[in-house]
Amino acid sequence: MTARDQTSPLRRTSWTAGAVLSAAVALAAVGSAAPASAEVRPVPQAVGYDYSAGEPAILGSVGGTAGAYYDKACTGGYAVAGDSGFFLTTAQTCRTGISADGSVRGDAGYHGDIYYSNPRDPLSLIQMRAGNDAHQDVVDPITGSRPGSGLVVGWTRSVDQPAGYVIGKMGIDTGWTEGRVLGTAAGPNGTTLLCTDARASAGDVGGPVWRSEGNGVRALGTVVGISDRGGACYRPIQETLYQYGASLPSFGAPQGRPSYGTFAPGMPAYAGTVASTYVGRIIDKGDDWRP
Repeated sequence: MTARDQTSPLRRTSWTAGAVLSAAVALAAVGSAAPASAEVRPVPQAVGYDYSAGEPAILGSVGGTAGAYYDKACTGGYAVAGDSGFFLTTAQTCRTGISADGSVRGDAGYHGDIYYSNPRDPLSLIQMRAGNDAHQDVVDPITGSRPGSGLVVGWTRSVDQPAGYVIGKMGIDTGWTEGRVLGTAAGPNGTTLLCTDARASAGDVGGPVWRSEGNGVRALGTVVGISDRGGACYRPIQETLYQYGASLPSFGAPQGRPSYGTFAPGMPAYAGTVASTYVGRIIDKGDDWRP
């Protein structure tokens, strides 16, 4: 594939082997425990794993006794690029409530590790392990379907996502759902989220929010919280890119590293509450992510 950042094309090799987010920034529960199994299911190291945004991002825990140690099942988001390399993203809340050891697994086993969590943003960066690859496309992890080609052709500014804006989201709990932006809500780390009526549940946090454009999609943000109405609340992509000093590789024209964004004029406040601290689905250590 040939996804591009603001300076150079990227070959479809390991994203971790690309050009090297700024060192100064360092790339600045809703959930219940599943019944304990008799023993921990062994999890292999992934080799040749092909990641797409929307696939599972399961945070591993320290230890190995089933029923005493649990993993946190969440969803993986977009890949971002900067001076320190290429990284996948997921919600920081996926590390809350477990003794996380930093390892991240998907369908094929452990494919990455938490690299950095910016205190000014609710997302964490995942560095892929050698021998694995990532695509800047969007997939429904439950059905494998994609909106059009699924290829990400760019990102949309926060100010261009008004109330009533139609969005889609992917997640490991509810898959591909769509809805409209309802308003802003307070998020973790002093941030502001956009809440929607797109159906979502605990394990969907970390997943990509998008909007179809032609035969591809534009990245809008990342699910960070779940509203009291069961809707996805997301961090706009522009704010995350700004806080991490990053760009979004895509199959469209390069957009570079953005400045801080503002929300659409007249954006109302969401009239409800948002769970964004202990979100993510607790599963037995090593268990499959499927409900």
